Amino acid sequence: MTHTASTLMPFFGLIRVSGEDRTTFLHNQLSNDINHLAEGQACLATYNTAKGRVIANMLLLNRGDDIILIAAADLCETLQKKLQMYILRSKVKLETLPEWGVAVCLPNDTPVSNTPEQPQYVLSATMTNQIWHIQLPDHSLVSIGKIDQLPPLNTENALAWKTHEITCGNPWISAATTETCVAQMLNQQLIGAVHFKKGCYPGQEIIARAQYRGQVKRGLVLIESTTPLSDGDSIYDSNNEEAGLIINQVQKDSVSLALAVIKHNAAQAQLQCNNQVLNMKKCFFLQLMTNQFKSPVNSR
Repeated sequence: MTHTASTLMPFFGLIRVSGEDRTTFLHNQLSNDINHLAEGQACLATYNTAKGRVIANMLLLNRGDDIILIAAADLCETLQKKLQMYILRSKVKLETLPEWGVAVCLPNDTPVSNTPEQPQYVLSATMTNQIWHIQLPDHSLVSIGKIDQLPPLNTENALAWKTHEITCGNPWISAATTETCVAQMLNQQLIGAVHFKKGCYPGQEIIARAQYRGQVKRGLVLIESTTPLSDGDSIYDSNNEEAGLIINQVQKDSVSLALAVIKHNAAQAQLQCNNQVLNMKKCFFLQLMTNQFKSPVNSR
């Protein structure tokens, strides 16, 4: 698959996890099966509170001697501090990588459906000239390396990638939306970020209960507005009752396109944000209910 021109994506930051206990430590903290993540492989995961709320969703890369975490840059300090609290006597070292960055690019032939038929618990990764390349489930490409070796920021290409993620229903949690949603509200179980057979981790009981007992009452929608929106903005129904929030948004010309999480029972309501009526473009959770995704048998 060929891809468009790449661009630096300042939205992302990196944390390096090293030390002989790094794999077990991350396996016990994150929602995916890190114990079976081989050298040269990548995966998606979430880091959650004890109540199952997503602190951050992330991409992980096992480079052999260390594991790299890629998450929203404005959450990296928080992530590092929270993870640091649980190291105790484990032989693990956490450090940010300010000289490293993330670049992204889109496939030239974007498929009509961008949700994988089965969760992708392992993502392929390749290295060329000291830069790692990882293909996400939506077929976009993420590259990791030193900033001076990556392409510079191209605002048009960056906007195109963000728009692609939003229209595909792929949310990225930032400081404005941290600890607001459980993983299933963000469809993380569909893309392979949540492994239901891996064992315990913070929030695991809540997330498993939500999966098997159908207790999730909010989900993702694609909305449009003629006024600017911001990550974390609240959404209200016609009775001025809270109905959801904006997760990610982009603005082009006079239109804002956003990925939001709303209450299921608000899907048919007239919604507003910042006193502006919202236009519902797509309801991801209604599609999910229509084509019920059976709980996968997790294996590698």
